[in-house]
Formats: sequence, C-alpha cells, structure tokens
Amino acid sequence: MKKLIVLVLGLMIVGCVTTPGPESVGPASGGKATHKHGAFTKHYESSLFEVSRNGLYSVEMVLGAPGLLTGVNALDIIVHDNTDHDVVGAEISVTPWMPMMGHGTYEPPVVTEKGGGLYSVENVILVMSGLWELRVNISKDGVTDTAVFSFPDVQMDTKHAHTMVMVPDNLDLATQQMSENNKFDLSYKSGIEPLPINTIHSWTLILKKADGQPITGAEITLDGDMPQHGHGLPTVPEVTQDLGDGKYLVEGVKFSMPGWWVIKFRIRAGGEDDTATFNLLLKE
Repeated sequence: MKKLIVLVLGLMIVGCVTTPGPESVGPASGGKATHKHGAFTKHYESSLFEVSRNGLYSVEMVLGAPGLLTGVNALDIIVHDNTDHDVVGAEISVTPWMPMMGHGTYEPPVVTEKGGGLYSVENVILVMSGLWELRVNISKDGVTDTAVFSFPDVQMDTKHAHTMVMVPDNLDLATQQMSENNKFDLSYKSGIEPLPINTIHSWTLILKKADGQPITGAEITLDGDMPQHGHGLPTVPEVTQDLGDGKYLVEGVKFSMPGWWVIKFRIRAGGEDDTATFNLLLKE
C-alpha cells in the first residue's frame, strides 16, 4: 500500500512540471502575456501576429507607440518555426510596400538578430501616409516563407506635418542664402557632388555676417524634410566642428530618396538668432 501511495504522489508531481515557455524571448519592454495562436505562441497582448503564407513560421511584431508613422520607424519581431521553436540564425528581410501605389522604398530596413528568435528592424522608412504592408521574408536552412502585415492607415508624422504641395516651378535651388531676417549669409558645399541618395556624407557650411565678415563660435542646428511626402531625414545631421574662418563641418547628412528636400538651419551668433532654408532637388 505504501508503495502504491508513493507511486501516485510521484505521478501527481510529474504532472505539475511544465516545460519552460518562450517568455524569456522578446523585447525588454512591455508586459508579457504568453498564449497560443493555433500551433504558435504569442508573447504580448498588444503585439501584431501573423503566420507565414505556407504555415512554416510565425512572426510576432512589436511596435512602439504610436505605431507606424511616415518617416523613419523601428520595431522588433519574434520568429518561431512550425514546431513553435525559436528561429535563430535566419536570413530575414523586411520590405515596406504600398499596394495601391505599386512601390516600396528606396532604402531597405536593417535587420539585426538579437538572439532567442528576436530580431530588431530599424530604418523602416515610409515615404507617405496611407495603406502600407510590411512583408517579412524568412529563410533558414533552405526553407523560405513570407508573412505579410497590413497597416491600412499610416498617419503622417506630426513633427513634419504640413499641407502636401507640388514642386514650385520657380524653386530656388541656390546654395547661398540670406537668413530670413537678413542677419546672416549662409552657403554650403557638399562633400559629394552631385548630392547622393542613400549615402551618408558631410557638408561644409560657410557662415558670414550680412557685411561678409566670417562668423566663428556660432551655435548651429539643422533639420530637413520632404514637403511632398511629409517625412524627415533618415539621419540626424549635426554640426560637429568649427573649422575657423566662418566654416563649419556638418556630418551625418543622408537623403533616402530622390525628389524635393528642404534643409533648414537655425543659427545663434553674437546674441542674434535667425534661420535659413535651402531647397534641394535630388535626382536618381
């Protein structure tokens, strides 16, 4: 009888043991709420979840607030195979696509493996508002499949929101401009001519007083966007060095696609503030 009791208790204990789930896999932020979607596990209540077209993989997509916007986005994906195991060492590409427009983007997103089936996806550039798809292609050991996420109403980034306009016929493309209130004279020269697409490069900014005297020790910031598309630059360029004689080194300049770009400089020097705007028209 004692042997029978011991055996029954042992079976009860074994029945309570669970295999560790994949809760440890996933982005560092966000509360976990692991549950099953058919044969696959989903980790987060607020994440998006799709099974690939041929049922070979599941892809869970984790977006930060407020979701996808025009401009540059970043996100995380968690990938499982059809046995619900983490997919590590896979070749993964993410392709943004506008079905109604029949085009994607000029620069592909950058996918980096983080381990345990987690991959970060950066530089997801959406050039305009509307319906977008993110097509996630997974390839591992010769097995390839694709999961498609649909975003029917991508909104404009409010930081660069404005009325969409056509390129003016008389667009001023001069590389030398007086600031808006005529306090400063600015000109620039790119380190690469003609201005390149999808290439990080530097500019030399030349800053003078209205009377032509060079200005040193100025505080200068800059930003850029595309008036027709409502999104900004894919990088954050900045003035990194005062070269003397009114010249300043601007590094980290990058344009993600051809078209009309606007670069705006903000200058503070000698107790005065002003802004200057340059129009650029990039060709493929």
